[in-house]
Amino acid sequence: MARRALGDKEKEERRGDILTLAGSLLAHRSYEEIRMADIAADLGLAKGTLYLYFPSKESLFLSLLAESLDKALERILEAVAQPQASIDAIASAASSFLAQNPTLPRLLAMVHSVLEQNVPWEEAVAFKRRLADFIQSAASGIAGKIPGLGPREATKFFLYLYAQIVGLVQLTDISPFMARIGAEPGLGVFRLGLEETLRDSARAILVGLVSEGDRPPAP
Repeated sequence: MARRALGDKEKEERRGDILTLAGSLLAHRSYEEIRMADIAADLGLAKGTLYLYFPSKESLFLSLLAESLDKALERILEAVAQPQASIDAIASAASSFLAQNPTLPRLLAMVHSVLEQNVPWEEAVAFKRRLADFIQSAASGIAGKIPGLGPREATKFFLYLYAQIVGLVQLTDISPFMARIGAEPGLGVFRLGLEETLRDSARAILVGLVSEGDRPPAP
């Protein structure tokens, strides 16, 4: 059994270990299959100790999502660091990062229906503020990179992309049973790949918003 964390540095390291393991488990199992007791046992912790760091399973994975958003922001800003960027470059950067980090879209798809349902009010508000900061920072990073894509359009892009992710995960992250159904003749329309579909969606959103940004203001 691991000894109890005493110092702030040790506690922060242990918290990081918990989040890392949770992310690794989510990459290979469904959220429903992951138990707090299993996470504690894998880390050599008493189950009660785990709850000192995260009061619920939802709280743990909401924290994992918050940290994943920070990494996503770094990747987005790196991808658009040059003075000018193309619609295809922005759409490809967003879709490829999400496809290479599948736990992020899965967590985003669970925010409203699962993760925010069993956390304290203060934690839910803090997460929403962090999500809003992410959207605004990411929007600032791409605003002006493409003619017609101002701050307003860039903010809309990330909000609309968020909505697309929630829906696309439901269609692409399916169980083996549903995959067998989708393999039946005549059901090919449901066989979608997350990266390709998300790239096409992101590009379509950007094209529409850039067109909107180029329009003269209404009289």
